[in-house]
Amino acid sequence: MQFSLPPINGLVVGIIAAAAGLIILIFPHILNYIVGILMIATGAISIAGGAWIPGLVSVILGIIVLIFPHIINYLVGLYLILLGLWFIFAGPALIIGLVTIGIGIIVMFFPDILNYIYGGYLLVAGLIAIGHYYGWF
Repeated sequence: MQFSLPPINGLVVGIIAAAAGLIILIFPHILNYIVGILMIATGAISIAGGAWIPGLVSVILGIIVLIFPHIINYLVGLYLILLGLWFIFAGPALIIGLVTIGIGIIVMFFPDILNYIYGGYLLVAGLIAIGHYYGWF
């Protein structure tokens, strides 16, 4: 299993990432609303392209996310718990499975933590990209 974060390089992308990180840290639910709007837009594009079923599903899920913004975080928490169970019972990774289940449970009890972690990641990655651009490190 390979894990990597999206690369953030350059001055402009660094500034955008740092600004987006600050906005997400200040308004953590904005990330959920953005996801809902993107789901609706993707669904509309799919419907316009002739893919009615995926388009309708995407639009309906986008509306649900806009009405209940925490649902995305709960789904991620549930996914992590199920993934952890898979690691324990179907894969040979007991420790990774237990850690994944633990993180999933934390996300289920504190759903906003995902938004704060992502906002913090964008802020730090943006500052690192700006620092690399100016040769600070």
